Amino acid sequence: MTTGRDVAERAGTSTAVVSYVFNNGPRNVSPATRERVLKAAAELNYRPNALARALSAGTTLSVGLIVPDIANPFFGELARALEEAATARGRLLLIADSAGSEQQEMQQISSFIERRVDGIVLVSVSDDPQLGIVAEARIPIVALHPLDLDQPASSLTIDYDHAAEEATTHLISHGYESIGLLNGPTDSAGSRQHAAGYTRAILRSPGVESSERRSETSRADAARVALQWLAEADRPRAIYVATDEQAFGVLYAAAELGLRVPHDVAVVGFDGTAHSKYAVPPLSTVRQPIDDLAARAIEVLIEATDSHVHETLPHRFLVRRSCGFHTDVVEAPTA
Repeated sequence: MTTGRDVAERAGTSTAVVSYVFNNGPRNVSPATRERVLKAAAELNYRPNALARALSAGTTLSVGLIVPDIANPFFGELARALEEAATARGRLLLIADSAGSEQQEMQQISSFIERRVDGIVLVSVSDDPQLGIVAEARIPIVALHPLDLDQPASSLTIDYDHAAEEATTHLISHGYESIGLLNGPTDSAGSRQHAAGYTRAILRSPGVESSERRSETSRADAARVALQWLAEADRPRAIYVATDEQAFGVLYAAAELGLRVPHDVAVVGFDGTAHSKYAVPPLSTVRQPIDDLAARAIEVLIEATDSHVHETLPHRFLVRRSCGFHTDVVEAPTA
């Protein structure tokens, strides 16, 4: 591997001067010497050690992302948006999949700390992740979900509570007299907010029956639960589902049971993944502002201070045919 010393010998100068050329300082280099160094570097196919340069400046120009399941389309879209945002700010995104394991998540956090990343974007599997080691390492971290304000981390999210209420209210407006909630598997902050918004909408509408089920946030497990639920005599006429992935499982179960969506059962999802538009029928869903979340997360990490930020970004409710609306798509922005 060609080194700075090789370039210095070819250019007839010192290694310090080579360093000044490629780091733009701290000392000035005459145009003639600079040209001689760059010519020697090109002839030797020399590439400066970017990591060493970054470390000397107190940064690795890298950001870590930890998600529970990279195979979930929502997290895939999130990773792509973060990659674009990080690249635009001169950072490399490193991705880790915790596979839904708290232990693996903690190991990945430790690994990112050892690699001295400049910051971490976290979608935790825990309602109360142990982030003390990140604070001790003085590495900024941003959670992209509701987070206890006592945590040593920033958080960016949408108002799950309001979004759930909005989606459920929309189903009620269709005149459905029984509406179910298919929530996530754990009593997390997000799951509680889904339940709170759903319940508030139901309580405002006397005569509307409610029922709730839980499943893993996967198509397969949601389909398993929905196959049993929708086969019951008193199955719900409509279902609000906590994620698009689970909603796809509900659509599959309905088709397997010969039920038409939305004629026999209406469905609304949550996340607004690109896949939702191409479901059969197209899935009504709450759209998370993935690009805005990603751009803001990278900004918060790069411009981190000793204080943490906790921000709620606006969502959109995308009304499509799965809920009973008979136009292809109506995008309803929310405050």
